[in-house]
Amino acid sequence: MGRSKFFHHGQEWKPRIIEIEYTEEKLTAAAGIDPLVDLFVESPQFEELKKCLPKRVSNASYETAHLALTFIAGFLRGADSLDDLERIGTDALMEAKFGSMPSARALGDYLRDFSAENLSELNTLLHKQAHSCRKKLTNNAPVIDIDSTSHVQSGEKIEGVAYNYKNEWCLDSLSAFDELGLCHALELRPGNTFSAQGAVPLIERAFKNYSFRDEKYLRADSAFCNEAVIRRCVSLGIGFSITAHGNMNWESHMTEITNWEPWKFSEDRIKENLDLPRIEIGSFVHQPSWAESLRLFVIVKRTWVEKEDLFGEGHWKYYGVITNRSLKTMQELMEFHHKRGNCENFIREEKYGYDLKHFPCLKLSANHAYGLLAMVAHNFLRTIGILENPKKPKFSRRLRYEFVHIPGHLIRHARGLTLKIPKIYAQEVSRIIQAWRSTPYPSLNTG
Repeated sequence: MGRSKFFHHGQEWKPRIIEIEYTEEKLTAAAGIDPLVDLFVESPQFEELKKCLPKRVSNASYETAHLALTFIAGFLRGADSLDDLERIGTDALMEAKFGSMPSARALGDYLRDFSAENLSELNTLLHKQAHSCRKKLTNNAPVIDIDSTSHVQSGEKIEGVAYNYKNEWCLDSLSAFDELGLCHALELRPGNTFSAQGAVPLIERAFKNYSFRDEKYLRADSAFCNEAVIRRCVSLGIGFSITAHGNMNWESHMTEITNWEPWKFSEDRIKENLDLPRIEIGSFVHQPSWAESLRLFVIVKRTWVEKEDLFGEGHWKYYGVITNRSLKTMQELMEFHHKRGNCENFIREEKYGYDLKHFPCLKLSANHAYGLLAMVAHNFLRTIGILENPKKPKFSRRLRYEFVHIPGHLIRHARGLTLKIPKIYAQEVSRIIQAWRSTPYPSLNTG
């Protein structure tokens, strides 16, 4: 049992030799891109996207919608560069669906056409798209995490590249992802930009379609612990939790905390590890120096660190979170804030799933347009992933293996074109199409 059917006793096993025959038949390695592009085009997303694009006036040029959809299809398929997009254009299905495909140079020229107004409109579309997708997926209050990240570059002439505080030669981005992984905003900036710069406009954009009374939350790290961010959150009715920054001098208030409580570990954690760390949690009320009438909670988690050597002493390590949220328990608030680490997963998805580690153009605004189009494709594919498996949605690379990279045979006949794909994939593709179309797609004109 377990032997290969090609195994013969006494012979060394080798893989079977298969004769190669070249064919003129129209074959594709990504048949799944066809239904995905159709789903995107039939949704309100495509019509709204067209309104954000630069105009094309030359009769010899590609239409702006054609070029933008080429980018979207390329990102859905996993293109890593403009050259990749050009190579994908030689695929039989892409050629049949899009007609003549633009060259890498034409795609680069198109990105350079995006004005500051186009970029602002595209960023607004990104939030409207994410907001509309949320309605399709959940009724829960939005929890939006904002964070910045570096994009290390190798070129010396790329506009905006600079050394950051980590001594990385890079561009920098500031983004907002909600708890579902949908991107509400993306700003691409010079590499030496301070993390919180531009945070207030980004928060306004990310929460634009929510009223003061709507339940909504923001989470951020200590770089965003400043007067401007907190004031704007309070004025918009946003419940926030922000890692406390040292410039608040919050650690000097530890003697004021008299309500230290032991951290309650889950039963599973207790079973896994008998040597649990000693953790306590407490709080005090903080009055910012810039607002006499404002009172905020600072929740403090302290962890006991054992002495490192015979002559040292054990000590407490403190971690603080400033918040305006009403407290059920201090531990629940702290656990809620710790979940902001999930934002790192979506930043990695942005970098590795859509290759925004690198940008293709020398012009900063062109690279910004490239990143925004990538995030429009991300929001669409992320929605597909959640519809396919709400409890454990897959990331882009796994989704592409299941729904995009499907072999197919394109047949031309008198009535048009037929795409034949193996039956083994039919159930997967049909299921996702049904899931998308069975859930009403809300209008993007949400205010």
